[in-house]
Amino acid sequence: MNETLNFTLPFSNPVMIFALVMLIILLAPILVRKIKVPGLVGIILAGTIVGPSILGLLERDSTIELLGTVGLLYLMFMAGLSIDLNRFEKLRNQSIGFGTISYIFPAVGAYFAGIHLLNYSVESSLLLGAIVGSHTLLAYPIIERLGITKNTAVTMSMGGTLVTDTLSLGILAVIAGTVGENQGAGYWTAFAISIGVFLTAAIIILPRLGRWFFRNMKHDTYVDFVFMMAVLFSTAFLAELAGLASIIGAFIAGLLLNRLVPMSGTLMNRIQFVGNSMFIPFFLISVGMLVDVQVLASLEVWLIAILFTALVFVGKGVSSLIVKLIKGFSNAEGYVIFGLTTPQSAATLAVTLLGFDLGFFNHTAVNAVVILILITCLVGPWLVEKYGRDVAIQEEKKPYEPSESPQRILVPLANPETSDTLMDIAFMIRDEKSAQPVFPLTVARDGKDVEAQVAKGEKMLSHAVIHAAAAEVPVNPVTTVDYNIANGIARAVSENLGSVVIIGWNGTTSTKSRIFGSILDQLLLEIDEMVMVSRISKPISTHTRILIAVPPFASTESGFSGAIRSLKLMAEQTGDQLVFVMTSERKEYVQKRIEKVKPNLETEFQTIEKWSDLPSWLDKTVHDDDIFVLISAREGSLSWRPALDRLPRVVAQIYPELSFITVYPSEAETDSGGLSQGMNLKLLDQDRIYLTDTGENIEQVLIEMLKTEVSVDKKDIEQLVFKLLNSSRDYSPELMSGVVLYDAHTSLVSKQMLIKGIVRNGFQVPKTASKAHVVLLLLSPKEMRVRDHLKGVNTVARLIRPGESLERLKNVDTKDEIYSILFKQ
Repeated sequence: MNETLNFTLPFSNPVMIFALVMLIILLAPILVRKIKVPGLVGIILAGTIVGPSILGLLERDSTIELLGTVGLLYLMFMAGLSIDLNRFEKLRNQSIGFGTISYIFPAVGAYFAGIHLLNYSVESSLLLGAIVGSHTLLAYPIIERLGITKNTAVTMSMGGTLVTDTLSLGILAVIAGTVGENQGAGYWTAFAISIGVFLTAAIIILPRLGRWFFRNMKHDTYVDFVFMMAVLFSTAFLAELAGLASIIGAFIAGLLLNRLVPMSGTLMNRIQFVGNSMFIPFFLISVGMLVDVQVLASLEVWLIAILFTALVFVGKGVSSLIVKLIKGFSNAEGYVIFGLTTPQSAATLAVTLLGFDLGFFNHTAVNAVVILILITCLVGPWLVEKYGRDVAIQEEKKPYEPSESPQRILVPLANPETSDTLMDIAFMIRDEKSAQPVFPLTVARDGKDVEAQVAKGEKMLSHAVIHAAAAEVPVNPVTTVDYNIANGIARAVSENLGSVVIIGWNGTTSTKSRIFGSILDQLLLEIDEMVMVSRISKPISTHTRILIAVPPFASTESGFSGAIRSLKLMAEQTGDQLVFVMTSERKEYVQKRIEKVKPNLETEFQTIEKWSDLPSWLDKTVHDDDIFVLISAREGSLSWRPALDRLPRVVAQIYPELSFITVYPSEAETDSGGLSQGMNLKLLDQDRIYLTDTGENIEQVLIEMLKTEVSVDKKDIEQLVFKLLNSSRDYSPELMSGVVLYDAHTSLVSKQMLIKGIVRNGFQVPKTASKAHVVLLLLSPKEMRVRDHLKGVNTVARLIRPGESLERLKNVDTKDEIYSILFKQ
């Protein structure tokens, strides 16, 4: 018992040690965030406090060093995985240029300061340059929260990270290679050859090995994570054998596997979770334990820390100013660049720790670097938070892109074997800034065994929810019962205001089927929203190209931009190359339309003389690693041709192993940014507007709205209001913050009408989170079909966009202003 409760310092009981470390990881970030200090700095400081120089609770023994090394390798691996290679390729030259000057200015200053002020050796001075020349995207969560990750200045800064870290780690590799047995030309020749062999083997083997593993190994999802860990540490060890630092191997492993791990996928979420909650904090604690408080209290440490900090601020500041002037960025964008490239953390700690182990830095330098990290990690995020808001406002003022409208993605599920793939596609085409959940859907056919079908569907939905939770994507599972599966899906689309439907196809059709099969063919007739019919034969992340066939006049369809945006978002997540093929006579127009759609990705355009040449083009172009996408059309649309309906079956028969998606663009939207093409403009009748300052309750407001527009007895109006409120008793009528929508079939009207109510000061409506300022009331005649009524609901729901148009509606003075906002927005 006494041995178990051994409280001698430092702690020797492994359970007690681990418990203390977990408490540090839990509490340190919480405490320091209260004083606006980044959590990672708090963990470093906690490591110092519990380490041998203050409380002496923990000793930096072999266990702490092991876990710290694992955390360091994991940190560099995550850095390689997290770099957005698509954005870097788009701004490759700008990113390389900015990254180079962002490294050179502080590194050159550090070299001369090291030689002339600190009396460092050439090697130590170069390593000091590697420390201050790199930077860590510590403020990335801030720019992500502000929604400015697509801003050119931000994208270029993120791309520059790859350059600065590569230069920093490259200098580290060269310096580390000089320790010990540098024997002149023979040594360096062998060193260069071993590095060349390692890099060549890694570049050739790792991507192919990863793609083979994800395609061919049948396993549960946790094995994917184990595979990544095996590759990480094996590559790090082989890098050491080749003469490179192990962190270089970890970084290279992350880069080479980058395209196989989508940022929004389950695997990436698991990697980030384990790293941020376990391995990386161990590394930060081990770094904190290096601090010698007695040395930290000396004036010398602070003078050196101030010098290091000045090198970072001056070097990064000059770099940011140069790129701001050359590119014509605003002052706010210039400060955001400076704030993003100032924080020192990942590469800084890596170079410092290895430099200390190799004897190039003493404890004084290590303590000075810790102070440097603390200062830069405070200043950088503060600048990004302050000026990033101004950049966000600038972005908001840019012209509205209809293709960037909010997505509501429905995923009908019927086959457990393909459900994960369909959900993964939904995750990839979902905008990372979207607050809308994904809607997995099952439809049970009404009949004797309906309860068994519902139970089966609920099991599938449960798995979909778990799969989405692992990727941290919000979902709203939906189950519906209908005699007809297609009608059930169509009803779910209308009820949930869906904008995209992703559905699977097994590649087979019956002789009675027109295109895919009875259910899919009926669905295309029932709904106007975008439909993606998917037959994916391999894991989605293992493909290398997306080939997109654009038929003549497809680019004139109203939903073309939305379809292209979804495909670009998928390519952005997977890192696949985008290749568009179209007829030569339409290339110039189609290319302009595609290039206008965000995100901006590196894209290749190929042409064929006539559309009938597409099969021969596929024979010469397509291979197993491709996803072939056909932009199709519904019958009756401008771009529809009978051959489009036959093409999916032909492709499925000729290329049975090819991953294939047929996209039917939405016919319910318009590229003008205004109202949907199918919307009856009479719904916006200028006379059907109710404007008031205050409202007592929703019942009184609805009565007043109806009294001015419906010429019937007061008793009938009250009965209609009772019906409206009763139908919304089990759900919230809130369409968005500040807007509520009510609808009903009624014999009191002879044609569909929309009454718009504006209550300037707002009022509280039951089951809503915020005060309502806009009340939309859609009434349809009793004889109108349910499908047409729901289409009207869907159209009205898109009438008001959150943001500027809603704010303007809250402050209008006249009915003319309301009409102008709704019609001309």
